[in-house]
Amino acid sequence: MFIAITGPTGVGKTTLASRLAARLDATLMLDPFADNPYLPQLYAEAERAPDDLALKVELTFIALRVAQLRRIEMITRAGGRVVADWAMVQQRIFAAETLPAADAGRVARTCGIWSTDSPSPDVVIGLTAPPSTLLHRVKQRGRDMETAVSEADLAALNEAFQRAFTPHVIHRDGSTFDALNDTDLDELIAQLTGSEKP
Repeated sequence: MFIAITGPTGVGKTTLASRLAARLDATLMLDPFADNPYLPQLYAEAERAPDDLALKVELTFIALRVAQLRRIEMITRAGGRVVADWAMVQQRIFAAETLPAADAGRVARTCGIWSTDSPSPDVVIGLTAPPSTLLHRVKQRGRDMETAVSEADLAALNEAFQRAFTPHVIHRDGSTFDALNDTDLDELIAQLTGSEKP
């Protein structure tokens, strides 16, 4: 089983993925943001960042995530479970928020090409939260590269994710759902394991 968690920056994807992976005896697959050499510069330059830098960020993420999808496929084929704190849908969303429309379209088409030969999540958990909550969490975790992130940026991302969530996505409001609360987690796990194929 492949479970992917997606949502805007600061919504709690990694916390939830870590807790679920531990409870489900699954392999944890973390977003490879630290391996993207262009991301810190993009955050630092924010609105002044050249379009080609944002494109480099997105293309590098595609390569990193495709490599992880290959690992995920090996694990799930062997009968294992994987919980990832990202999903390819966020690639298209971030590209649409950071790139000119033509480049965002190219990124979306590239994702589509790779997706035909890559494993799709069996379950997608979509997290959202009010922008003020997202900003508080981003500031709280203190990543240097995220110091320029604004509440307006997070509001735009939050809305983009909400538009992208289909009825098949298990949605949780990150301002009321608490991944560290056992009752909330137990309820979510019951929903996930109930949908798992034998």
